[in-house]
Amino acid sequence: MRKRKFMLVLILGIAMVLAACGQSSSNKGKDADEKDTYLIIAGHAAAKEHFGQKSFEKFKELVEKNSNGRIKVEVHPNGELGGEREMVEKLLLGEITMMAPASAPLDAVTKSMAVWDLPYLFNDSETAHRVLDGEVGQEVLDSMADKGLVGLAYWENGFRHLTNNIRPIANVSDLAGINMRTLENPMQIKAWDLAGANATPIAFTELYSALESHTVDAQETPLSLMYSMKFYEVQKYLSLTGHTYSPWPVVINKEFFDSLPEDLQQVVRDAAYETREYNRQLSREDEETALQLLKEQGMEVIEYTDEQKQEFKNAMSSIYSDVKSDVGEELFNKLMNETSK
Repeated sequence: MRKRKFMLVLILGIAMVLAACGQSSSNKGKDADEKDTYLIIAGHAAAKEHFGQKSFEKFKELVEKNSNGRIKVEVHPNGELGGEREMVEKLLLGEITMMAPASAPLDAVTKSMAVWDLPYLFNDSETAHRVLDGEVGQEVLDSMADKGLVGLAYWENGFRHLTNNIRPIANVSDLAGINMRTLENPMQIKAWDLAGANATPIAFTELYSALESHTVDAQETPLSLMYSMKFYEVQKYLSLTGHTYSPWPVVINKEFFDSLPEDLQQVVRDAAYETREYNRQLSREDEETALQLLKEQGMEVIEYTDEQKQEFKNAMSSIYSDVKSDVGEELFNKLMNETSK
């Protein structure tokens, strides 16, 4: 984990130097006229059947149509271009052009991104959308600009829940000693350690095999990913913890984006915004369907009350002070004010 984070920080430094020196990408050196064509290579870790793929296909459709074919988009699902950490590294180096990862892998690019992984930050999707699409959300996206990435918008992955193959988990004490996969993010690891689990960071692309081999016995993802990745084959119990809302920050390599003529930059931004609404609609529909399908596949579902959720939040509460220290008091306080409205 430390080696991986060191490599990502090193690559981030290289990417910043390359951006400052104006190194060429495959699209640099062209005159900005209508004869120029550009290629966006986009990757994500979700299965091809997941609504994330449909979201990228919508983005592709809009960009290619509204650019009159001057921009082509290739979409690579299911971790074809690597796990999310690996894709972030490739994005910084310009080896791929665009991705929409979970927010956690972007923590090495900007500490501000850590705010979205705070446990029980949002009570519902409406609050999450308002904050993400507002001043605080934009500030977090903008914090990547001097690191070599442009944040375009926030798509949605949905609220995250907990599954395991050991026992029903209805409270914090039930989690004690369970080996659990977390995102490759120090804050995530600490949060679940505080709740009593033995937290282990594993790339999403390796998660199914880790559950199948009992390397870990628990994991947390949105319902749609649980179903599309067939986790019901290797997990028995589903606890509807709703512990974090998982946005997908849509990010694009800054050098590539800056190489686009202004009209094509706007095409890309508009497509990201329009796809955002489509993506969120798919997410709402898919969450309801996925829960029913998981039940039909035999998963035992544990519903959570507000009191049960508060118990988990209390167990993880020291994370809030950690994040406040990392991101700064001003941003943290603005976030808290927005979420309380």
